[in-house]
Amino acid sequence: MENVMTLNAETRHEVGKKIAKKLRKEGRIPAIYYGEDKESIPISLAVNDIKAILKSGSGENTVLRIHRENTQMDAMLKEVQYDYLSDNIIHADLIHIDLNKAVNVNIPIVITGEPVGVKVDGGFFEFVTREVKIRCLPTKIPKEFTVEVGELHMGHSIKAADIKADEGIKILTDSHVVICAVTSRAAAEEGPREAAAEAAEAEGAKPEEAAAKDKAKAKDKE
Repeated sequence: MENVMTLNAETRHEVGKKIAKKLRKEGRIPAIYYGEDKESIPISLAVNDIKAILKSGSGENTVLRIHRENTQMDAMLKEVQYDYLSDNIIHADLIHIDLNKAVNVNIPIVITGEPVGVKVDGGFFEFVTREVKIRCLPTKIPKEFTVEVGELHMGHSIKAADIKADEGIKILTDSHVVICAVTSRAAAEEGPREAAAEAAEAEGAKPEEAAAKDKAKAKDKE
């Protein structure tokens, strides 16, 4: 299956700062696996495995097949903690997933092209919303959504509703949320909200709808 990474985990029979310090010296980190309606399981993982996950194309949305003793568990990263004095990974939380049940995740937006509204009209390009929330099966999670902006004119915008998703992928971000827009320089200096509102007004939409953004991420996975 695509987007599935296998890694080995060891059960932690002891917890605490002393054990965590010992694990880190061995190139491992303490982690917690949250099972579905089950008691959480303390485990340890190789820190290089976590780094490989984060550097992969799918990043935190990578589906993990964890082998522990004689069991196999499917999971995704829920949270990675770093040392506040450095960029060293010190802990990870993983959450159980069912490959046959949909999950909610955030997917990054990648922009391609140069808007005609910038090249010809002298407008300013605003990248307002850099990721959208979707719901789909774990093995169907896309790496990213690519948005082509070459035909974007001054005063026009691209909204979440314009993103093309494959079958089986539901975009949860409000359809009116502005992904990007070409606005006047003056509006751009006012900030993303004003820039999005200007583009919305030019298109006949409600400014408050176009300027809406995801102010807080919902849970990454359910």
